[in-house]
Amino acid sequence: MERLIPDDNVMVTTENHDLISHEKALVKMDAGCVWVYLLEDGVRVGAAFVGPSRFAVDAIAETKFGAMGESVSGSLEGVQLYVGVVPLEVISRSADESCLQKQGFHDTKSFLTEIESTIKDQLNGDRSQVKIDQKERSQILFGRDTEKVKIILVLSKKKGLVFTHGKQVFVLGDDSMVSVSKSGVAISDKHGKHIVVGKGGIHGIDNFVDIGPIITESVTNAMKSLKGLKSLKSMKKSLKGFPYDNVDDFDWDD
Repeated sequence: MERLIPDDNVMVTTENHDLISHEKALVKMDAGCVWVYLLEDGVRVGAAFVGPSRFAVDAIAETKFGAMGESVSGSLEGVQLYVGVVPLEVISRSADESCLQKQGFHDTKSFLTEIESTIKDQLNGDRSQVKIDQKERSQILFGRDTEKVKIILVLSKKKGLVFTHGKQVFVLGDDSMVSVSKSGVAISDKHGKHIVVGKGGIHGIDNFVDIGPIITESVTNAMKSLKGLKSLKSMKKSLKGFPYDNVDDFDWDD
């Protein structure tokens, strides 16, 4: 299988477009974004773009002990990688050098080189190569905000959502939820049990004698509907250092 690569046909948006529109997440591209298709084995699987764009995620978890987490929003900066259906051609035209120069690139070659570097940094790493599984029509964004903080946003065609922003993690599945943020940690499992660790102390501890395994189980269950995550090692790397037993226990390849 060939690695994920950028197409060399550079386009520029001529009007605003909601790249991701979800009840809990929004990614918006404004007119003037320069972009190319991302190809895997010659098939279009997404797009790489740079330019005026922003995001907003409602990463607030409602528990029986109160709301946990926080909403996050801001502007995107640098090359962003998007995996999913890309209906951008109808609102775009061919980009000329002036479009690229407005975004800080001398020419097409320098733009494509930066995309390749971003793919290596965000997806492939030094030794592995990502495989995109689009059977479930998931939407995935790998990006950075204006503070250079990495963003990973994953949406399934159902209700699943994964969002990481720096040290913040929000995972929402059909019957499980995990939230790690400045306000604390909130976990719910498929049996309706909750545990909240926040400024007010620990609530629901009677439900979970051993906290570690339930976090692992909740994250695993929440991710089951996110088939588009198959082999995305940067998500695994992003979750390193969070209060889980062992992220290697998660079913990353299935």
